[in-house]
Amino acid sequence: MTQLSGWKVLGPGRAGGDLVLAVDFATTGRSDSAFSDLAPRLDPALAMWETRQPAGAAPLPAEDYLALWDGGAAADGRRVRAVLGYCAGSVFAGELAARIAARQGEAPHLVLFDPEVPDAAGLYRDFAAMMNQFASVLTADEVSAAQREADAARTDDVDFGAYGDVLVRIFMERAGAAFAREELDTELLDEFVAVFRSYVSYLDAARRIDPAAAWRTGTAVHSRTPSEGAPPAGRTVDVDVAHADLLRDARVAEVVGQLIGAYATP
Repeated sequence: MTQLSGWKVLGPGRAGGDLVLAVDFATTGRSDSAFSDLAPRLDPALAMWETRQPAGAAPLPAEDYLALWDGGAAADGRRVRAVLGYCAGSVFAGELAARIAARQGEAPHLVLFDPEVPDAAGLYRDFAAMMNQFASVLTADEVSAAQREADAARTDDVDFGAYGDVLVRIFMERAGAAFAREELDTELLDEFVAVFRSYVSYLDAARRIDPAAAWRTGTAVHSRTPSEGAPPAGRTVDVDVAHADLLRDARVAEVVGQLIGAYATP
């Protein structure tokens, strides 16, 4: 059996079925919908896998992510029917689809959900949302102070990785004080910090990939608030749904089913 170190199985599929790969940084407790919401709405004959992050705390180049994910899919041996990407995961998805097309001699469908190229503004948005999730531990003033400090550090010329380090420091200082005050387990705090560091590494690696050429071969499914400034996809489908609900919406699932119902032309 294939050792899926880089993949989480969302749907096993049926014997002889094809494989759908989904690229996302999915974490427990996030408010946005995830591919685990979409998977049950798709053809059960299709196996669906979602990316796991490489082990280790050190920042990694994009090649390490792609090699891990493509290697696992290649070892499985099934034909890849489609590659899906969510937000910044769409950057990796485009490159992954191109590699699979070259390897299997047939292009998988490429479907991108509110695709975006990571930037400091988006990282701040995600940090602010994460701080809001700690409202049960932090006071409203502590959450606001952390968000203001993070926003002040976001200058036009800030280095993305360095900005991520600043956000980690702010989180550790603010949340660390609150955890100590509430006498909470600091190991849990360490886990949150490790996840956020991994997320920054994931985004920073995606920034090293130019997705423009790959995205022209795919279809972007846009919510009511699509990302601004991202390279255009070859085709777009607009669905009147909130961004956070994009992957759990029945209309979106229907669109995806239609898009991946047959192989793309090589």
